[in-house]
Amino acid sequence: MWAGSALSERYGKPPGTPAVGESWEVWRDNVLADDPSRRLGDVADFPLLIKLISTRDVLSVQVHPDDATARRHGAASGKAEAWVILEAAPDARVALGLAREVSQPELREMALSGRIEDELAWFPVRPGDVIDVPCGTIHAIGGGITLYEVQQPADITWRLYDWGRGRELHLDDALEVAIAGAARGPVQRSGMLIQGPIFNVWQAAPGAVVGASWRALTCTSGRLGVGDATLGAGDTALVGPGAAEVSGDGAGLWASCS
Repeated sequence: MWAGSALSERYGKPPGTPAVGESWEVWRDNVLADDPSRRLGDVADFPLLIKLISTRDVLSVQVHPDDATARRHGAASGKAEAWVILEAAPDARVALGLAREVSQPELREMALSGRIEDELAWFPVRPGDVIDVPCGTIHAIGGGITLYEVQQPADITWRLYDWGRGRELHLDDALEVAIAGAARGPVQRSGMLIQGPIFNVWQAAPGAVVGASWRALTCTSGRLGVGDATLGAGDTALVGPGAAEVSGDGAGLWASCS
């Protein structure tokens, strides 16, 4: 209901489909093309999920739990994530946290009444912005955005508010973990974009890259080569431990576990 057209129009995912909200590029349950009985997790130790996301309309206001809370709810891990903005309409924006600190009872009332719409801290975004979204951060992605996302591979999203769309809310769970204060907005960096306790994200450039663990290379524009693979915009290659030579004149992003 919020999907944009950029993934199908510019990244061919899938071709000719008017609106695709998410493309799950790399995750443990990817089916292997040469052996459909096996999954990526059977052959590679890469406990992250890489997505491309395209929005036409705003997503729900949501929050994700940390590892400890997620496990109490039966999930394998929490869901920290980070975004790199690839495309953005002139008025594109994201919500990160609230404009002011509030109590949990007030946050519940705001979510139920819709008053949270006026209390979110909105930040304009443009291509190249880097946004870290730690567990517990109240957040929403606005419309007119195409972004790259790296996250823990947990399908655990707790909605605080959904703009009147009628989908299920998870107020008790969300209020358990929500940080009811303001978060910092997008940042711009070069080189290492995100360096944290769960994952690292950095810009790809031609040359040798040495890594001690599996890492994913996503081409975001132009063409890149790595090993025997040639990547166009929107393609992702998973590279094993050791040295990897990157070639080409495109741009891209690496992601690895910390």
